[in-house]
Amino acid sequence: MARQVRSEATRRKILDAAIDVFGEVGYAAAGWNTIIERTGMTKGALYHHFDSKESLASAIIEEGSETILVAFRNVCGSSSPALENMIHGTFTIANVLTTDKTARAAEQLTAALSGFNEAATRFCANLVELMAAQARRAAAEGDLRRELDAAMISESLVGAIFGTRLLCNAIAAKGIAGHEGAGGAADRLAGPPSQIWHLMLAGIVTEASLPYFREFLSREALRHGPSAAPAGADVAAVPEVR
Repeated sequence: MARQVRSEATRRKILDAAIDVFGEVGYAAAGWNTIIERTGMTKGALYHHFDSKESLASAIIEEGSETILVAFRNVCGSSSPALENMIHGTFTIANVLTTDKTARAAEQLTAALSGFNEAATRFCANLVELMAAQARRAAAEGDLRRELDAAMISESLVGAIFGTRLLCNAIAAKGIAGHEGAGGAADRLAGPPSQIWHLMLAGIVTEASLPYFREFLSREALRHGPSAAPAGADVAAVPEVR
């Protein structure tokens, strides 16, 4: 048992060191020797747990993506309307990505390795399917337009959220940040997914349900701070129940 505990502690130390290195220089520029040096271990000790840089990245993606998926599943386990779960779930994901460094590293590595890494592929597929399941239920509940495909809605929403975060990182990067207006754009894109939902609701929600979910979005944004509210949203006098 003591040996297993030591092994897990060693593995955790390696993962934390790799997360730091990947976060500082990116996956492509992260050298294997740099990661080894950061752990303070021998090459043999590291190879005992991970045989390559990609296997190390895969382990980070698996751990961080599970944190994200569990957080979303917990939201969807409620008896609330499915579209409320979808909206609240995206805010929950944004919060996890802000507060959990492994989840944030998983997001960054997924972007770097998508199409080439099985862990990244599984993460994206699982999140899209979880979102699509809620979209199908929302359509059955009469809140989403029935002519729209649930998988298309899910793919568009997940793609918009993570694509916006990727764009935010690019705008905030060196060289571009000095461009006039770039800092403001980065600040606007960095927050919770209010603006994405503000644009999407009009296209996917039934006419009868649209006023309620616009108000629900405003309330959800307000919970995350006034700055998270979508532009032009009315956050006053929002009903608590439907």
